[in-house]
Amino acid sequence: MSKELSERKKRILHALVDLYITTGQPVSSSDIQSKYLPEVSSATVRSELSALEALGYIDQPHTSAGRVPLKPAYRFYVESIDADAETMLTDRETELIRQRFMQKLGHVEDLSKEAAKVISDMTNYTSFFIEKSVVNVEIDEIKLVPLKGNKALVLIITNKGVIANKAIDMKDGVKDEYIDTASNILNKVFAGRHVEDMDKFDLSEIDLEIQGFQDILDEVLGILRIYINEHSDNNVFVEGALKMLDYPEYNNVEDAKNFLSVISDRDSMSELFIDDDTSIEFSVRIGKEDSGVDKCAIITASYKVGDDVMGQAGVIGPERMDYKKVIGVLDYMKKTLTAVIENNDDNDED
Repeated sequence: MSKELSERKKRILHALVDLYITTGQPVSSSDIQSKYLPEVSSATVRSELSALEALGYIDQPHTSAGRVPLKPAYRFYVESIDADAETMLTDRETELIRQRFMQKLGHVEDLSKEAAKVISDMTNYTSFFIEKSVVNVEIDEIKLVPLKGNKALVLIITNKGVIANKAIDMKDGVKDEYIDTASNILNKVFAGRHVEDMDKFDLSEIDLEIQGFQDILDEVLGILRIYINEHSDNNVFVEGALKMLDYPEYNNVEDAKNFLSVISDRDSMSELFIDDDTSIEFSVRIGKEDSGVDKCAIITASYKVGDDVMGQAGVIGPERMDYKKVIGVLDYMKKTLTAVIENNDDNDED
């Protein structure tokens, strides 16, 4: 529909959405003229607003009131955003995100929880991170690190990060050579295999090699089974659930109850927020027909490690959410998470 608009109509519509996002109040022609188009008369702006209303982009709640954007206006606004975090976030904001993540977070789950917290803190909206299940989790390496007291640390390193680091008991008098041999056998068994295929592992070819190391093998299989049980479904992390209630659109008790009931149901959250088309950089859904939640907008971004989707993160907020800020945060989060995971992988290889 935006193809029907002249450049001036586009500027006016963009200005109206900008102002409404900031104030939450109907926008007058004089505000648009003075703040965005001083070279154009107020009468011209009023005429263009009337045309935009006739085209279905905006509405005038009352005869004497200003205009408010409708769903097509938000859609036009979002499509005009250049998804470049460097142009939408301040240096201080990008530095805050870096500080929260530029540390070695060993587990994927740590990253997921922290990502949801950072997104909510930076945007002041309800955020979510949906961590994908064990599908396509490939074991890169298993390390055994000797510890004091006849114990060893098992590190299971995958293409999605370190999924387990657990201390196990060893036999008395075990030497470093035994640990090294056990590590080699474990990698012969597990390296290059997918976690979800664990029950299909064929150990018959190395029966003789694993003799004397069965206890360690059983420990690792037990760790993997626990991981599979805990991650058989998508993990959903939600932060800032009550932040939506700070916005006047959700002052209505019934609307607030409906919103809270949706985000408190993890299964509904997973179904509602996961976007199967991971080739799209950002998925933006506006209004109940698109988002499933009345008076809301949902922006989702997929986070990848290589070509594999690690999870999906995003924000649910009012229709008049600060789309530029949210897309900027999600874009920078994608870059930062990738850097952290790659840094962890490099450290694990050292």
